[in-house]
Amino acid sequence: MVFNNLGVKYSHIDLEIEAILRFRRIVPFLSPDCHVFRELEKNSTILCLDFAACPQELNMSREEWQGWGELLVYSSHYLGLADSLAFKIGKRTLSKMNLNQFINPQD
Repeated sequence: MVFNNLGVKYSHIDLEIEAILRFRRIVPFLSPDCHVFRELEKNSTILCLDFAACPQELNMSREEWQGWGELLVYSSHYLGLADSLAFKIGKRTLSKMNLNQFINPQD
């Protein structure tokens, strides 16, 4: 993609990297060792948080992660990264969260 007025070239990869960097600035409590990336799942994109390099970060209670997870999901949605999160250690998915869980909690 070329912005003619700026004379700068950006690719979708550059924009995705920038969005993930902004995500990290919005959620500074997330360990720098946590690998953040997007992957396709069925017909949508999911933001993955891989804690393989920092499994100790997952030692919070489920209630604590529910609060942090809500902030993570809203931040991801705000930046257009994804409306769903997957918490992973390597290839193993530990948990998933979706924006709809917080918008319609009774569903």
